Amino acid sequence: MYSSEEKETTCVFDYEAGAWTIYSCVPTHMTKLLKVAGEPFWKEEEPGANGEPRMVAGKWKLGPKQVRFASPPSERDYSEAAERMRQLHAKKKEKAEEDET
Repeated sequence: MYSSEEKETTCVFDYEAGAWTIYSCVPTHMTKLLKVAGEPFWKEEEPGANGEPRMVAGKWKLGPKQVRFASPPSERDYSEAAERMRQLHAKKKEKAEEDET
């Protein structure tokens, strides 16, 4: 197992192949990668508590559109989303009141 200081996730894009190679030894990242990309093409294992091998690091290949970069939502984005939700709930409430009568 890697110490907290050693844990990392690296993403390398091969422009010619149009694919990402992602290495990780961060448990939460590995869990997400397993869900998105399945089994890694390379993995490092060590014996777990019950003697079964457990993965402590892995490498995955992902397509060019499987990795994205997102900026955090702005205050304006939050207020616009809140307004949309208020309108949606108002419409639902109106419809429910109409259905009762």
